[in-house]
Amino acid sequence: MLKKALDFAARAHAGQVRKGTKKPYIVHPIEVGEIVQTMTEDEEVICAALLHDTIEDCKGVTWEVLRDQFTKRIADLVASESEDKTKGWMERKQATIRHMAECEKEVKMIALADKLSNMRDIDRDYPVAGEELWNRFRMKEKEVIGWYYKGVRDALREDFQGVAAYEEYCRLIDKNFG
Repeated sequence: MLKKALDFAARAHAGQVRKGTKKPYIVHPIEVGEIVQTMTEDEEVICAALLHDTIEDCKGVTWEVLRDQFTKRIADLVASESEDKTKGWMERKQATIRHMAECEKEVKMIALADKLSNMRDIDRDYPVAGEELWNRFRMKEKEVIGWYYKGVRDALREDFQGVAAYEEYCRLIDKNFG
């Protein structure tokens, strides 16, 4: 099932690149899956991690498609971790932070891995790009982007404090956002 999820994600994200780079987008879901594997052996959760951006960012991928191709649980996990792109940036991010405080632990695990992968990219690119890095993002203000990542950190603390992925996430937030 993991190979099927990876192949599906690679096809769904074909032609997409990471913001402000030429890096194929698929490297992000692969990294998210690898991070989730450090926290669980549950194959459905790992598959959902590989597929986590498909509903949100890929044309033609819906909850129904994921349910039919994989399982209802995988589709539910992906849908629960997806943002509503019809809303504005601030409204979406506030909703995500609120959702992180109340959703099931497996969704939180995927969200943590997703945000850690993003923070790793920021940490790699910031020393090279400098303040220009923030222009890659829809919300171009470092302080506001930092507010979001700190909000997710705070929402996940109770469930993940002491977990290596969470501790790395916290260190990267402190290093890049103070």
